[in-house]
Amino acid sequence: MKLKRRTLSLNNVVRYTMELRDGDELFEVIDDTADYFRRVLVHNGYYTTGPMVFRALPDSREFTIMTTLGNRVNLISGRDTGFEFDEHLEIRTDYFYRHFDIEKPVPYPEIENAVAVGGSRIKNIYHVILDFYGETVLDMYVEVENP
Repeated sequence: MKLKRRTLSLNNVVRYTMELRDGDELFEVIDDTADYFRRVLVHNGYYTTGPMVFRALPDSREFTIMTTLGNRVNLISGRDTGFEFDEHLEIRTDYFYRHFDIEKPVPYPEIENAVAVGGSRIKNIYHVILDFYGETVLDMYVEVENP
């Protein structure tokens, strides 16, 4: 497996963090969750412009879903709403992987091994959901930290 150096750069990012319910698997609920998230934003007058992104670790029950908006907003962030806003999100990493076949499992163990060989450990994985000629592709930006 060859991992590449890439930067994920997004402007006007709105995000919401949630927990998986008992029995739910992330890849089984992410499409419906992303559709619902986008509908809620549009229903509340926000124009979404970018792809859906989710931040999650393979064994975590918590994940964050995010997308970009057409312009900066005065979104009140906090625990009461669960929504957060960043004018800019930039992740620079040496560990980028494009997963073409979503019917096959994501090779998380191989990614983790590649990161460990580099002397680091995985902090977060940003999964960018892309529509590529009618097929879904995942671009994965692996944020690492040095122990």
